[in-house]
Amino acid sequence: WEPPLKMRTMRLILCVLFALNMVERAECGIPIIGGLLSALANRKQLDPAVKAAMENVEKQFSVDSEKLVKIKDEMIHQMKSGLQKNGDSPMLMLPTHLRKLPSGGEKGSFLALDLGGTNFRVLKVNLQGQGKVDVTQSKHRIAENMMYAPGKELFSFFAEKVKQMVPEAVGKDSPRVPLGFTFSFPVQQTAINVGRLVRWTKGFTCPDVVGEDVVALLQEALDKHDVNVEVVALVNDTPGTMFAGAYKNPNVAAGLILGTGTNLCFKQSVAKASKLYEAPAFSSSPSVVTWFSAPYAGKHEEHIINTEWGGFDSTMKVLPLLAYDVMLDSKSVNPGEHLYEKMISGMFLGEVVRLVASELIAKELLFGGEVYDSFIKAGSFTTEVMSKLEANNNINSCKKILRDIGVEKASDQDVQVLKKICTLVSSRAARLTAAGLAAVAEYLDRCSDCLVAVDGTLFLKYPKLEERIESALKELLGPKMGVRFLPASDGSGVGAALAAAAATQGA
Repeated sequence: WEPPLKMRTMRLILCVLFALNMVERAECGIPIIGGLLSALANRKQLDPAVKAAMENVEKQFSVDSEKLVKIKDEMIHQMKSGLQKNGDSPMLMLPTHLRKLPSGGEKGSFLALDLGGTNFRVLKVNLQGQGKVDVTQSKHRIAENMMYAPGKELFSFFAEKVKQMVPEAVGKDSPRVPLGFTFSFPVQQTAINVGRLVRWTKGFTCPDVVGEDVVALLQEALDKHDVNVEVVALVNDTPGTMFAGAYKNPNVAAGLILGTGTNLCFKQSVAKASKLYEAPAFSSSPSVVTWFSAPYAGKHEEHIINTEWGGFDSTMKVLPLLAYDVMLDSKSVNPGEHLYEKMISGMFLGEVVRLVASELIAKELLFGGEVYDSFIKAGSFTTEVMSKLEANNNINSCKKILRDIGVEKASDQDVQVLKKICTLVSSRAARLTAAGLAAVAEYLDRCSDCLVAVDGTLFLKYPKLEERIESALKELLGPKMGVRFLPASDGSGVGAALAAAAATQGA
């Protein structure tokens, strides 16, 4: 018996539509059959024990709207407290001595040194006006041993790379070149070119730097290398990103870094923050131990504040810490500090996935109980691998990604489970980030119009992260939510140059 022509035609149409759908889902360069097999693999039911374990993991990493509201409200409270003269808040709310955002019309040539984490860059930046820049740069990785070396060795390393970038500035007879220094760690600034390190973060522990003026340390190293460069401005990478965004669009309300680490800054009215009131001359250089004392802010109506929001809720009032977070924190270089950063930033997300996966391996629910090096050593499963797995819908391609990190035998179910763990960890990070952004928008009274300049590999490159953040923001602020993002890639470098322009051109 032959089916009627009409029925055969309908079957053919359905097959074609299904195949086209798989083409869309498959990665570029992956055959159609790969997409079909991947879809079939993803539809397989998990082993009952694995399914039960994953339901438990999903429940742990879920952060509902009610919890997000509590986090948002607590962050607003901690920001307000940190801006008061005698406030006690884990969010440092540090004055930056940057008071006026760029207009987009600034011009001139400047150097920038950008230390954001495990990499640093030296840049020649030519500001051309109308928001346009021309950049030449060199990028350098900081060896792990250098992160623990004496501070003078670290700053000498920086000076050496600046010297290589601008050989024309070597020698006393060469023209003095202004440099903006992006230093992405908590500092107490008493001037635009004076800042003492409050504490190291991001894995650095170099001795003899905490409490010291990092501008003076860099200037001393440059002088010793006979480089005629003057460090005229010190900025955190977050205000630097805000400056770079404002050079493109002066309507920027805040600056966000979401990469290896995380931080946020915004423009604050001095009248609403007693910490920024003019201080008498004798307290213009407070010690690190008394950082709550207000440094001299001058008679200005507004001041850009570096929130150091990675330190939010270190007393664990509202953050939904899990056993995995506690374990990660206990093995970090700064236990008990920057817990929010450890839950949302790129340096730590891969490690959270590793800890969850290791628990499943120990129960023989992942990789058949086979223990691979990538899941034994702390830091060996990276956020970059997470990103690749989440971005890839082809089972065989995911298996290759795992083979590249030493996982020789992974079943289809193993891939499915590991991808799900990555999604749960990154989704929690997105939702917690959204709670912080909602807090800032509400505090600034800009819920319907809050343009955020943003930089950082995690935000810019992690699949679906921005989409998940925006979805959670709508839960918190409603459908008319007006938080928007302006990518300011290379913001920390260009921002440092713009700060140098502000310092030398009287802005």
